[in-house]
Amino acid sequence: MNANTNIFGRFDEDGTIMLLHVEDGHAVTRLDADCYPVGSNLSTRWEHPEGIIITPEDAARLGIAIESD
Repeated sequence: MNANTNIFGRFDEDGTIMLLHVEDGHAVTRLDADCYPVGSNLSTRWEHPEGIIITPEDAARLGIAIESD
């Protein structure tokens, strides 16, 4: 489902997924998808200056590639 191959996910210490840009590894702050970051009541379509963190289930649903160890 994810046509945007410019992003990937990385597990954080809480077991959630940080979204990062492939080009430079910087945090993704906005994503055109029907999803809510962990702990936020604003969807990913809004700007999240601290970066977007989602659940592994949302990452799978959106088809986001997860970095493996």
